[in-house]
Amino acid sequence: MNTLRYSLSAPGSEPLLEDLKAYWMALGVTDLSLALALSEQTLRRLPDRPDDEESSARAIIAAGELLDDRLAAALDLPRPSPALRAARAALLSSAVPEWPSILFAPPSAAKPALERLRVAIAEPTPAPNPAPMPTQRIELFSLWFPLRWMQRLLGVSTAR
Repeated sequence: MNTLRYSLSAPGSEPLLEDLKAYWMALGVTDLSLALALSEQTLRRLPDRPDDEESSARAIIAAGELLDDRLAAALDLPRPSPALRAARAALLSSAVPEWPSILFAPPSAAKPALERLRVAIAEPTPAPNPAPMPTQRIELFSLWFPLRWMQRLLGVSTAR
């Protein structure tokens, strides 16, 4: 049972709402009413909803933030953090297939699945170690290179 409720969306946001529903379903939300509720909750996170080409991209970013907020709260992780990114990767890699129903359920119902998720979280190895990268020359690919190589291999001269 999910704890989210949905309401009628604002007029004019139907295409964006459909995009968000499709996004949540692609992430693994199979319950249509939960996908709709998450989509509407995502739309409420957007400060304004101009109808332009970037509105879907902003909505997808807001959906990711909603997922991260719920995941950080469920696992008691700082936001943002490498641990949260690792938890999101574990969640979306099917470590816990029923994640939509447990992540948006009351905390007591989610405990066993959250423990499975904690076990699936990989620690970054090796630890990040920022260092300067030595400058290297970049050689662009040329179609003439294979031809010249073949000419040399066959002993064909290009001099005229």
